[in-house]
Amino acid sequence: MVNNIEIIAEIAQGYEGNEKLANLLTKGAIASNADAVKFQLVYADELATPDYEHYQLFKELEMAQSIWTDICKQIHDADRKVYFDVFGLLSLDVAKRIGADGVKLSTTEFYNNALFDRAIVQFDILYLSVGGIPIEDIDKKLSALSKEQVDKICLMYGFQSEPTPLDQNNLNKLSIFKNRYPNFRVGFMDHSDGALDDAYHLPLVAMGTGIHVIEKHITLDRELEIEDYISGVTPSEFIRFVSLVRRFESVLGVNSLVLTKQEQTYRNKATKSVVAICDLKAGDTLTLDSVALKRCSKPITKDSILEIEQALGKALNTDINIDSPIEKGDL
Repeated sequence: MVNNIEIIAEIAQGYEGNEKLANLLTKGAIASNADAVKFQLVYADELATPDYEHYQLFKELEMAQSIWTDICKQIHDADRKVYFDVFGLLSLDVAKRIGADGVKLSTTEFYNNALFDRAIVQFDILYLSVGGIPIEDIDKKLSALSKEQVDKICLMYGFQSEPTPLDQNNLNKLSIFKNRYPNFRVGFMDHSDGALDDAYHLPLVAMGTGIHVIEKHITLDRELEIEDYISGVTPSEFIRFVSLVRRFESVLGVNSLVLTKQEQTYRNKATKSVVAICDLKAGDTLTLDSVALKRCSKPITKDSILEIEQALGKALNTDINIDSPIEKGDL
């Protein structure tokens, strides 16, 4: 079975610039049965000025390119995809060199046109965060794209407050994005409290809007309180989460109003059609005293008469026994 919804295990900054921790998280994400693993690829000097409050944290997140290359290999060897948040041309080029399958531009990079223009050329998969961006700016950016570019992009929405209170998720926006931009894939970034049942339920609700991607944080152990742990679930919890998504994915069914085989079978057996309520002879004119709408043992077909008005006042051309259906060819 091909999975319709891509599940991304989001490590983000949880590796804290530590090779050992990065490898442990990588192994946990692979074991979680997610389709892809994502990190934030951070280089402090393309993110902020030295006087910015989190500059030192960004500096501590930097790791050697060789470490990232090995992590990408581990993920690819496990038949998973690997993505990176990039924040400038340096991290974008590194992501390309180390073998990333795609990149994500956060809301903070939405207006970084040089980064977007190069990313859409270098990668076939581009996740574009649109939460917190005025709709007219989104319209302007997306309307200028070619079909080839549109096919590469997934619009990602989610309010990035960790943890995000339930009433601030605004999941209806996912439906709005899907309806307004029908040619784009749409994904949900979940930042609910990893310690609550909300961490499992909220993405399932989001699935009802027809999303294509779920991005969810993963952490080794919330008690360790490593970076981005608040919205994270552990690898064993992530396995449960993936199982729930796959189970309820089938509930969504087909994206069409055409009757399924099961619906058609039920309709054919349960729908009422015109039947005789007394023995009738050829030449008899049908009235409410001689016919009614009832279910009968014969399933309906294209020849069945489903609306009694289509039979009333018509003359039979054949004999019909009581409780037998009257079909179009009998009139």
